Amino acid sequence: MKDVIMRLYDEVLNQGRLDVADEIIAATLSTGPNDPPGPERVKQISTHIRSALPDMHFDIQDMIAEDNRVATRWTLRGTHAGPFFGVPPTNQPLEIRACVIFELKDNQITNLWPILDTSTLRPT
Repeated sequence: MKDVIMRLYDEVLNQGRLDVADEIIAATLSTGPNDPPGPERVKQISTHIRSALPDMHFDIQDMIAEDNRVATRWTLRGTHAGPFFGVPPTNQPLEIRACVIFELKDNQITNLWPILDTSTLRPT
């Protein structure tokens, strides 16, 4: 299970290989009532982050797996070069920390629960 989550962070998010999302994200994954289901939403989020932080990199500090769930604690770093979830660009380094719990079935992510530490949303 950890290998699937590492592919999400390494291949989809860090490398921008959006096609990998089709393999590891279940078609039923929902991130919100008005969001497209499945890998398309993950692709949209990845594209948005990359447009705001073109040099973005997710660094995984912890990954714990039990049963069909994987919990991660990570730091996202990049230069704030474009609008980021409504915040105008500052052209300064940016750091965001979060924890995400993923649920998997048949080597695909079926659910996720992110908890962002907004207190770390600051220039570094």
